[in-house]
Amino acid sequence: MTPQQHDILTATPRELAHWLADQGQPSYRLEQLLRWLHTEHVDSFEAMTNLSLDLRRRLEEGYSFPVLRPVRQQTSQDGGTGKSLLELADGEQIECVWMGKGDRVTFCISSQTGCALGCRFCATGGGGPGRNLAAGEVLGQVQHLARERAWPANVVFMGMGEPLLNLDALLPALEALTDAQRLALGSRRITVSTAGLPDGIRALARSPVRPRLALSLNSPFEEQRSELMPVNRMHPLAEVLNACREYSETTGRRVSLEYVLLGGVNTSAAAARAVGRIARDLNALVNLIPFNSVPDSPFRPPSTNEVQFFRSVLEEGHVNITERYRRGRDISAACGQLRAGRRPRPRKGS
Repeated sequence: MTPQQHDILTATPRELAHWLADQGQPSYRLEQLLRWLHTEHVDSFEAMTNLSLDLRRRLEEGYSFPVLRPVRQQTSQDGGTGKSLLELADGEQIECVWMGKGDRVTFCISSQTGCALGCRFCATGGGGPGRNLAAGEVLGQVQHLARERAWPANVVFMGMGEPLLNLDALLPALEALTDAQRLALGSRRITVSTAGLPDGIRALARSPVRPRLALSLNSPFEEQRSELMPVNRMHPLAEVLNACREYSETTGRRVSLEYVLLGGVNTSAAAARAVGRIARDLNALVNLIPFNSVPDSPFRPPSTNEVQFFRSVLEEGHVNITERYRRGRDISAACGQLRAGRRPRPRKGS
């Protein structure tokens, strides 16, 4: 990308309309350009065949597409999950995932090339920190997956990285996703997952786009949560839950609590009862996620009995529950398994 160029995927319709007018182009060119970008999901100006060669050349001079070069693409044995390893312009790599079939497809998008939060059960955190993605690199994943699968889809920011540490990219991406002239996705079809950053949660609540919020909970006990998720030492659970309550009250959106079940660690009746109290207080949905094995992890997946027991205690407490189907484990595309090309860093006590 040269200094004068801008990322075409983050350009607003208003900006593009002004640019086209400056080029002496008729107004209908805007609709054609937006269709190529956000309906056909092309990744080059050359593909825009109903635009003149001269206009395509001018677009190439003024704008650029984000560089997301496919390195490897995998599909699970059951055909219900796919994962793409993408290389960025600086050589960093990210992974993104699609799940589902037919018109019930979900795209799982990354926001960083690694993660500095270091949650002990997550492969991304085990690989160490990376850099923030640009907004175009975030949207480029959506466009890449849309070329592979059907659109519209549900979009979840649950891939590599902590989305609320990259609001500079997340907020423009959310705007583009929900813009009626661009990707035209309803905000209820978008979920942002966070390990628990109160300031980021409040900033998201103030944004024009108000997606669903998912808190990665994983323990209702401060000491244990701090051991599993070091971010809890900086932002204790009570503070995080207050921010989630504010988010729900401000946006009218129901918060969900993601709970990774670690065999023999956080599956006790006391933990389930405490999670139930939190869920009832927030009027939240609990999403149970049996741990998916990752290399060099000290944890094991829960047994079937552990999952059923934990669920039964929550049900006795009249908590609304979903259980995440463990899609894509055979290609390391399930929850907590994304790492791209990063090597695991040594874990304390290992």
